[in-house]
Amino acid sequence: MIVCSCKRTILSVCIPAYNRPLWLKRAIESILTTPASQQHKIEIVVSDDSTVIDCREIAEDLRHQWQGQWKYRSNFPSLGMARNWNHCIKLASSDYVLILHDDDYLEPQGVERIINTIEAKPEIPTFLFGVQVVTSQKKIRKTQVICSEQYFSPSEALERILTDSSYIRFPGIVGRKNVFEATGYFNEKIGGIADIQMWIRICQKCGLYCVPTVVSNYTVHSNALTMDMFNLETIQGLENIFKSVAATKVLPQATLLYCKSNYFHQFILAGTVR
Repeated sequence: MIVCSCKRTILSVCIPAYNRPLWLKRAIESILTTPASQQHKIEIVVSDDSTVIDCREIAEDLRHQWQGQWKYRSNFPSLGMARNWNHCIKLASSDYVLILHDDDYLEPQGVERIINTIEAKPEIPTFLFGVQVVTSQKKIRKTQVICSEQYFSPSEALERILTDSSYIRFPGIVGRKNVFEATGYFNEKIGGIADIQMWIRICQKCGLYCVPTVVSNYTVHSNALTMDMFNLETIQGLENIFKSVAATKVLPQATLLYCKSNYFHQFILAGTVR
């Protein structure tokens, strides 16, 4: 593991990498746009599951352009998707964590906007920022951002993420590391819905503070790891998630049924489009 040690940072931008060197380069370079005066507040963490050396070479090359804290870990054998997400979080040494997949990237000033928000509201455990959904050619398909800054209570946040299958996207959520620790990390046994289950657990625990600022880009493409999740096994897993939420009785049954209807409708449409 390559480590650059500095004083404690505010935000760890964690990149779980896997065999996509050019996109990994884009992801890291989007962090490097952070002004030098701010870089001491940010830690870059790369947990590399790749079976090719290209990703390591790119990380080593770009490391010299960063003045803040830096960690690179090559995983052998590969950890797998959810386990690598968890490994990223465990490697992080900052109070807050942003998981930036290697095929996603930050907006210019994206890190600054996140840092400014955290410093202005250090009592908030979990933030949701705006995200642009883009193609592999960086064409914007949708801008997903809330209209006004507001906090949603656990029940309000839960209703929103259970109504909209893409309400929370990875590069838009920033949470305290201890929130991930307290919720038990991502479930490594349930495949591509591990993130959905995690967002539900986080919202149940502390709600969600939404910020009307776009900070990142979520790339939709044919080689995304999530492309394999549109199948019967995933649908059964989602059914189990809704059953577990129903057992908590946080939401009225009628509200939960409405959420479930909308959620599966959007999920099936997304699978059809992809």
